[in-house]
Parts: sequence; C-alpha cells; structure tokens
Amino acid sequence: MFTLIKINKSHFLILSISLIFFSCKKDSEEDNVEPPRDMAEQYIVENDSIIEFMQTHFYNYEDFLNLNPNETTEFIIDTIAGDNASKTSLYDQVSTIEIDVKDENDNIIKHNLYYHVIREGSGSNPTIADSIYVSYKGFLFNNKTFDFRKAPVWLEAKNLVKGFKEFIPNLKRGEIIINIDGTYEFKNFGIGFVIMPSGLGYFQNGTTIIPAYSPLIFSVDMMTINVTDHDNDNVLTINEDVDGDRDFENDDTDSDGFANYRDNDDDGDGVLTKDELDKNNDGVIDDTDGDGVPDYLDPDN
Repeated sequence: MFTLIKINKSHFLILSISLIFFSCKKDSEEDNVEPPRDMAEQYIVENDSIIEFMQTHFYNYEDFLNLNPNETTEFIIDTIAGDNASKTSLYDQVSTIEIDVKDENDNIIKHNLYYHVIREGSGSNPTIADSIYVSYKGFLFNNKTFDFRKAPVWLEAKNLVKGFKEFIPNLKRGEIIINIDGTYEFKNFGIGFVIMPSGLGYFQNGTTIIPAYSPLIFSVDMMTINVTDHDNDNVLTINEDVDGDRDFENDDTDSDGFANYRDNDDDGDGVLTKDELDKNNDGVIDDTDGDGVPDYLDPDN
C-alpha cells in the first residue's frame, strides 16, 4: 500500500499541456509483426483461454478493502491454489462489454472485454475522446509486466489500444486537493482493471516485450481528466465522431484532409464551426434549412 506522491502545481500544469504516451500506445519502432491470423478464429481461441485464466486466478482484492481515500496499492494476480484455494476468482468478479472490431476485410468480429471496478471514483467519467491522468500497470498472462507507471501520466484516450480506450469510461475521476505548499494530491479516484483479447490490443503486432496475439491485462488508477475540444470549435471531440463508429480519424465532413476534431470549419463553407453552432443563442444547435444536418456540418444551409 502506498500514498500517492504529491505533485507540484507547476509540474502538473506542464503535464496538462504536453500529453505523454507510453506502451499502452503502440511503439512502432519495436514492431515484430507476424502474418495475420483469421481474427474470428483467433478470438475464439483467446476468449476460451481468457475464461480459463480468470476461473483459475484471483487478484489481491483484500489489499484494496481498507485503502484511505488518497491511497492506492499495487495490483497483483495469483493462482487459486494451496493457501489461496478459497479466493474469489476473477471470473466471478468481472463484468463484460461486447465490442465490435473490424478484421482485415472489414468484417465485424465481436470481442468480449472483461473489466472490474474496484473503486468507482467520485467525479465525472471520461469519454473515449478525453485526456486522462492515470497511473497504470500492464502485464501478460505469464505475469510479466511490460509497463508500470506508479506516478501518474497524461494519456490521450483516443490514441490508446482499443481495449484500454473502451474500458476507461467505466472509472470516475478523483478529487484534486490543493495543499498549502502548492502541491496536489488526489482523493477518491477510480481504481479498476481490464482483461482483453489481442484483437482489442496489438493482435499480430508484437514487440520485444509483448508477443504477437497476446491477451493483455491493465490495472488503472483514474486520477483526473481533461474533457477535450481539440480544435477549440465549441464542439467537444467526443461529438465530432459523426458516424458514431468511435473512430475520430475517419470523420472529415469537408474532405479537406483534416478530421473534424482537428478542423475549426467542419463543413468548409468559410464560416467557423463555433459561429454556426447556435447563432441565436437559444441553446439549440442551428439547422437553418431544416434538412436534419446542423449548419456547422452543412455547407449549403
């Protein structure tokens, strides 16, 4: 068990501006790509192994029972056997989300994502488009840790592997406590873990640390979040996913090469998006010609 490190105010603000990305985002320099397997067949094999793993393993849930609000502790998984024979299995604690994944032929292959919220948190939930300030641990089923960040770091959720990204909205941010000496502490932050098949991780794209086709486990402490509007057009990034496929890079209404979340004139009509949203300030997004397309996405309104 350990108390979260206090963070200097100026350091926190610098981190807020300059997002940092670690190994839960793919490092292309370490790629070790194998020929792609059939995703549907691979998922069936992996899901069976994940279920078996969860049925025969537990996490150190007793260590989390009496944590102080500003504390966390290392997440550890062990085998249910011997002195641990009576422990509650991962399988009996996780919840499941079904997530669509496209294979190389654009077929939708549904994948189960398994997760558990240990402590919900006290604030708002991030979206898959927001920036998150987290500490985390990533490891394989052989218990080998491939990344461990005890001190929190900023990550941009939309750039993370799909399983990590889809898990984080289940945790709430904590409270930020400002101390007299200018340092920050976090209190009542969300804590949880996620178990994912490789189709929600790196699939055939292995690294020197993570073999191809590896299911992954992440434990996460959700300290705080930054709700994002990347292009400052008054449309939150989460709302720039026009087709609703949870991919922000393929929404480019005016086909100018800039995705909507990075384009302050989404429809390319020469009027900034923020000036087309609600011209009469009635709290309703404008659709002048009543065609069902809001003005900021409609070049002919």
